[in-house]
Amino acid sequence: MKVDTLIIGYVPLTETIGKKPRELRDDKYYKDLLAQFDLGTVNYASRNENEWKKKVDEINPVIIIYFGGEYYAKEVKDYKSDSMLYVAEDTGSIFYRKAEADEKKEKHKKIFTEIESIVKRFQIGEAKEIEAARKYSAMSYDEMYKMIQMAIIGEDKELSKKAWELLNDNKGHSNFVWMRVQMLVEVWQHCDGKGKEEFLCQAMDQHIENGIAYKMDDFTDEDGQKYHQYMFTDFDGYNLNYVRRIPYGEKKQDKYTYEAILKKYETANGVQVMLEAGQMRTKKAEHLKSEGEKIFQVLTKWKENPLLSKKELRVTPWNKEDSDEEPLTERELNSIKKYLKRCDESKFILLFP
Repeated sequence: MKVDTLIIGYVPLTETIGKKPRELRDDKYYKDLLAQFDLGTVNYASRNENEWKKKVDEINPVIIIYFGGEYYAKEVKDYKSDSMLYVAEDTGSIFYRKAEADEKKEKHKKIFTEIESIVKRFQIGEAKEIEAARKYSAMSYDEMYKMIQMAIIGEDKELSKKAWELLNDNKGHSNFVWMRVQMLVEVWQHCDGKGKEEFLCQAMDQHIENGIAYKMDDFTDEDGQKYHQYMFTDFDGYNLNYVRRIPYGEKKQDKYTYEAILKKYETANGVQVMLEAGQMRTKKAEHLKSEGEKIFQVLTKWKENPLLSKKELRVTPWNKEDSDEEPLTERELNSIKKYLKRCDESKFILLFP
């Protein structure tokens, strides 16, 4: 299948004479970026409204890539709602701050890697796949919400799982965040005591999967109420000595009765815990990325000169009696390597293939 892609916000230079250095730099960046990916049959248009509208009407693109801000990209979406729209930062944003340039370039690569995978799927697929994609792209918020809701409550467990994964993807469409909140609120409000217990336990399971909590033995208070207990840990796995207690519920138990029990140990409601899990997953990823970069720099310097002292590497000795004027010990080095592998395996492999 032929897949037409329209790029708005960049038109390749056909003549370089008389062009400013910035224009040549931008053109080279875009050309180098796009050359790395199979984006189907690529067409180009500037951000001039008349030009891109004309091009949209002419080729009826399956995919539109807009280099620029979300605000103006919305005009494109309103005009051509049945195209899959991707918004990427332009070179003005990328080269504005050197310190952020590499990170923004990586975002570009992630976006175009995803687009390439979609293009390849369409190229080997049938016309009905593109028609389904167009229909999905053109859905209103309510239509999309209803579709995901039916998938979640349906009997197909695999489809239900994928629908929840879609809603829980914080990097997905912004509408999914609101849909997730709306759906969680609706589910929580309609649960009886047993349902709320299960809801909360499922939310805590996400914390466990994220590696920032673990289940403890049950607890029973002086009134005979039984609770699930969870210990929270920091991002490196150390106990925070913060325990969350989730009361056992009963079938047909009044939801307000169950919620009253939650207040005893200041337990958050199911919606709060579920959203909290998504936020903490993101924060942990950011933490590991930050720590991985720091450790990568240390080990890069060490690899260049293993005789550098801990002080020169800016590493605090593990034992108080050790001097920071000495090189890393074998034990310290192995621990640092292990931590880098945990934080960012790709950087570990880069240093220790």
